[in-house]
Amino acid sequence: MKNLLIVFLILTQSCIAFAQNYCVNDTIVREIQFPLTLDDKTEFFYFNDEWIAGAHPGLVSVDSIQKAEVKNDEYGNRAIFLTVSPETIAQIKTEARKTLVNLDTRCEFPGGNGKLKEWIDENIRIPEGFKGSEKVLVRFTVHPDGSISNPAIFRRPSKNEAVNQEALRLVSALPKFRVKYYVPHLKKSFSYYLPITFKEPGAIFIRGGESSFINQFHAIEPKIKQLYENLVFGTAKDQNFDITDICTADFIRRLEKANDSDSKGYATWLLRSGMQDGDATPSRVISIVPGVDNTVIVNWSDMGHKGSTTFMLVKSDREWKIDNATVPDGYNPL
Repeated sequence: MKNLLIVFLILTQSCIAFAQNYCVNDTIVREIQFPLTLDDKTEFFYFNDEWIAGAHPGLVSVDSIQKAEVKNDEYGNRAIFLTVSPETIAQIKTEARKTLVNLDTRCEFPGGNGKLKEWIDENIRIPEGFKGSEKVLVRFTVHPDGSISNPAIFRRPSKNEAVNQEALRLVSALPKFRVKYYVPHLKKSFSYYLPITFKEPGAIFIRGGESSFINQFHAIEPKIKQLYENLVFGTAKDQNFDITDICTADFIRRLEKANDSDSKGYATWLLRSGMQDGDATPSRVISIVPGVDNTVIVNWSDMGHKGSTTFMLVKSDREWKIDNATVPDGYNPL
């Protein structure tokens, strides 16, 4: 009886923590709540010493649990290990596959990403004599403990070297980010992109670009979905789809160049997980949302691989088009 009570208490606390970590919308996709808080911890559950993506104790009854133990896993995570029958394991895997769970590593500026702009505004040093307005994109590495290293100007450095140096100094001075992992064995460093805008002190600029981008997002979203359905995933054949409708000529050229085997096949695996194979899970776009500074974030599930791609858009021929994209770690930028 005492052992059953312990199991029940573990399950109750685990389910509460699981529910606090996820919010379920009207689809089968679970999205993580933001901002991250100091007590926001991921609960890892193992069934017969196996971690199963999307599996949690709510998928099994208390009577089917033969043993419950709290200990560290091989990656140093405090986890709950449950022992169940082989038949129950099969049921758990079947149920877990029905739910798409976004398992991307999440990170944010302390206090929420809304505080990041405030921090930049308070700490940026506009170079003496700077005129006009300019934006540079800095790529840097975020480590599991939230520390930052290796800042570098991404793709298009400013012609004003003082601007480049200040952007790098500013990123190097960032406080530790909050980092949260949802896969026990993926505690590793990853790349982060931060656009930094420099404005002439005292000058007034009319910000039409960002609002224009948001106003046209209703037209941008379906084109990006068509890109994934027709080219990245190949799950649809829309005769009206044309990659030039959503990608700049330069971006298309770089996609072609990244594919060594077929110059017209495009390196579209770089727009998902970097993998060209996986399980039989249907590939699909989970969500397409606008980001900051004219970016679009595509959350996807591709043959069992889940992740996201960030597109940087520019205005071309009076339309917003993709001009750059993040790619999986280990691959050269496009």
